[in-house]
Amino acid sequence: MSVSREETRGSTPKSIQRRTGAESARRVLQLMLCFNRQNHTYTARQLADEVGIPLPSVHRYVALLRETGILIDRGSGKYSLSPRMIPLAQAARSAETMIDFADPVMRRLSAETGESVILVRMINDMATCTHRIESPRRLRISYEPGQLVPLLSGASSRILLGSMSPQARKAHLSHYLYMADGDLRNLERIEQEIQQAAKNGWATSSSEIDEDVWAAAAPVKHGREIVASLSIPTPLSRVTPDSQKRLISQVTVAAAEISNLISAIH
Repeated sequence: MSVSREETRGSTPKSIQRRTGAESARRVLQLMLCFNRQNHTYTARQLADEVGIPLPSVHRYVALLRETGILIDRGSGKYSLSPRMIPLAQAARSAETMIDFADPVMRRLSAETGESVILVRMINDMATCTHRIESPRRLRISYEPGQLVPLLSGASSRILLGSMSPQARKAHLSHYLYMADGDLRNLERIEQEIQQAAKNGWATSSSEIDEDVWAAAAPVKHGREIVASLSIPTPLSRVTPDSQKRLISQVTVAAAEISNLISAIH
């Protein structure tokens, strides 16, 4: 195939243009996803450090987001999401019908245990907190809706990974271990933990994601399919052998209740 001299000198192939455009869009979305309830204001430098994008590019993307009304200049070089984003958050929550079934059960579970309760789902192959009820105690574990949960560790991840076929799970875990510079020999150990969680109908973790945090999780199902993980993360200082057994029982019963509600409607 011949390429004209004019094309070679004066134009960029359309395939490269598409890749460049997609990468720019991906970076803009990465910037937007930095903002959450706890970290609601950033400088351009902080955003650059957060996502690993060169500062000049961040300034360009921030200018675009300000122009479209998505970001607001708070002064002193600080930016936050504008109120224009509130309807998007409300739309996302409204679309999550599972939350409607889970919320009353989670509130009751939190009241009974005195601990935080979180609902975690696989969204685009990423374990994501979609709902949480915070403990009323001063010392508590808190996850924000939308916050990602590490897929290579933790009770919820072992539950969610159990929903995949062995072949898909191996490919998925291999990818995450490679990206995290992890030892691929850990695949066998992780697989054993996933199978044990499936056999038990629950999983626990201790100081895996956050130091001094213990958690129990159980599967939420639609029929036989695991669609979410219900988890009770608690400070390790409050956990005893007896309380572990109680929390495992309570989260398992609550997850089964949510499963029954979902299956009854759908």
